[in-house]
Amino acid sequence: MFDSPFGMITLEKNIFTLQKCFTPKRLDSNKRDLSIDGKFALLQLNQEFKCVCKLQARNDLILLEHFQLDPSVIVFSNTIKGSDGLPSKSIISNCRYSNVKCITIFPLVVNLKKISITLIFEDVRNVTLWRNQMGTLCNIVKDMMKMFTITNKCIVSLENLNVSQRCGLCYIIIHSIGHKNMVGKVDSTTNIFISSIVSRERFEQLQNDNVQKLGGLDNPYQTLKEIVSYHSKFGRIAKDNKLKACQQVLLIGPPGCGKTSLVHLVASDCQATLVNLLGPEVCRPSPGDTELQLRKVFEHAIELAQESGCCILLLDEVDTVPQTTRAFTQLLLLLEQVDRTPGLVVVATTSRPYALPASARRPGRLETEIYIGVPSEKERAEILATLLSDTCPMSLNLCKRVAHLTPGFVGADLALLCQHVALDKLNRQGDERDSQDIFLAAIAKMRPCSLRSGLGVVTTLPAALSDIGGLYRVKQEVRAAVEWPLIHSEAFRRLGLPQPRGVLLYGPPGCAKTSLARALAASTNTTFLSVSAAELYSPFVGDAERSVVELFHRARLGAPTILFIDEIDALVGSRGDRQRGVQERVLSALLTEMDGVGIKLETLSSVQHQENNVLVVAATNRPDLLDDALLRPGRFDKIVYVPPPDETSRKDILNVLTRDMPLAEDVDLHSVALATQLCSGADLTNLCREAGLCALTEEGMDVQQVKNKHFQKVLDKLKPSLTQSQIDWYTSYKR
Repeated sequence: MFDSPFGMITLEKNIFTLQKCFTPKRLDSNKRDLSIDGKFALLQLNQEFKCVCKLQARNDLILLEHFQLDPSVIVFSNTIKGSDGLPSKSIISNCRYSNVKCITIFPLVVNLKKISITLIFEDVRNVTLWRNQMGTLCNIVKDMMKMFTITNKCIVSLENLNVSQRCGLCYIIIHSIGHKNMVGKVDSTTNIFISSIVSRERFEQLQNDNVQKLGGLDNPYQTLKEIVSYHSKFGRIAKDNKLKACQQVLLIGPPGCGKTSLVHLVASDCQATLVNLLGPEVCRPSPGDTELQLRKVFEHAIELAQESGCCILLLDEVDTVPQTTRAFTQLLLLLEQVDRTPGLVVVATTSRPYALPASARRPGRLETEIYIGVPSEKERAEILATLLSDTCPMSLNLCKRVAHLTPGFVGADLALLCQHVALDKLNRQGDERDSQDIFLAAIAKMRPCSLRSGLGVVTTLPAALSDIGGLYRVKQEVRAAVEWPLIHSEAFRRLGLPQPRGVLLYGPPGCAKTSLARALAASTNTTFLSVSAAELYSPFVGDAERSVVELFHRARLGAPTILFIDEIDALVGSRGDRQRGVQERVLSALLTEMDGVGIKLETLSSVQHQENNVLVVAATNRPDLLDDALLRPGRFDKIVYVPPPDETSRKDILNVLTRDMPLAEDVDLHSVALATQLCSGADLTNLCREAGLCALTEEGMDVQQVKNKHFQKVLDKLKPSLTQSQIDWYTSYKR
């Protein structure tokens, strides 16, 4: 063992430097001379790898503290579980920048009688070719091995030999030479036993230990693993006995939910070879090239399945393959032929299953469908714990807290969130803020990918019901209908109480119906989507109905969601009016979605298949225009009248509105409340704003307070937006 490690420089690859190691004549001025010239030695490069070389002293080395060696024969310690002694880590990448820490001299080199080896070929076609010519292959390998000095559990790189390139060999793995702690050479009498032949592609995939761990996907993982494991173990037996097992899977889920990562994880755990084909990569500009590319990929996957016993062909984003061309027809024909190849499993992924024709999803093609929904709160906590297990471990309670605050987030969103938190911690070294504060700040800046743009997406500002003055009875009713089922869900399940599907707020204009819906969403940490008739209607036939379906689809992706429909009377109306054809179709689509008939299985959580993940809150000032089918229980279960503010409520509203406004001592809000009969909450908001502007106008920009005279001046011009006849109408309509 050296006091300090020597550096290592890799020699140029050629036949003359094969397995050579050039060292300075004196390794160190503080060490005794070693008679090592011309002897074989074991050089320790790191904890896992050692190199077998023939030492030669050199006085002309420019770098006196470096070994110059050819790492053609590397000894490894760790092997891949269940792989017949293959090294568990890449030799080239782990030995490229190593240092020589220790030298062990071998006293002699023995002639080997028998060795056990595995051959690694550059291409899977070479594996198929040489499996039928084992006798010739043994002779070629024996001639190659005569040039090397080997030991137990080592890998021989053949980059220096031209003959290896001609036959397609790249590595020879030595399992046993029949002697312990010794090196030996192969001669003409040595018996060579080839235990297995492996392609380089499969070898490198078996060595890959960077497969991402996943959380919250237990059910899809087990389902897919059972399918792949069956073919890995019993594929050929089932084929011989004419037993047909599932070989084609369609993996469905929203973008970023972990479909591709799941396939990679299953392939790694089952030690199946993986061939990845991205849908857009299939397309070629020249006629016929796309079909040719598809055939090549399937042929390659078939060869790998014949080699390893099991191969997964991943068709990522299969919905992007053009369906109106010969390419898709070619894909369907190739899918039909998959059953003829035992061990080949085709897994296609898509986030748009409705974009695939029924011909692709029938038995014999993509016959088994596995759905991955938007993760539930429990699954999000599992995903966070997995993502942070290696980089930033945090408590289970914090994982649950963050999971509660991230409705609608999929795995990719949570991974990005964790990345932002890690970068924030790195930038704020020495900051005393705890992890929860950092996560809360990162969550406030993020939005799940399914809700970043599109129909109904709004920014929910922090709000609370206490910011809305008055409406004490209304607040209690909407809390019971909206907050309680979400916050006290266990109590509702215990009593068998279903969540309401919808809440209808009706009342005069300007009485805080919209503000109530926004405050409810903010107070319950739910996704809030808002839409009006102007956003849904389109001049094209069918577009409005499709927008309704898309809106509910987005709401379910972000569940739990409060879907707010403002001025619903302008959107759907009543079916009694024959002149409203578009409204009738939109109403039918809305009723279908609210009843849950339009729920697609792929949009649901993979754990909690709840019907009431979406609560529809609608507002209208013309409830008489709504169809009776909307107002029955099971759709809008709760119908809440939002009345105009009375005297007490007006004073409460004024207190809230002037909370940040400096008022003079002569301002009496009670008197202002008395003087604002028939004023709505919107009128009172306008009153306070105009009073402030009046103060700025009369007393200049340096004014410090708003005085009573400013309020009185505005009151003199104020015209209430409500009339007594309106209030009487709503009172008489009250259901």
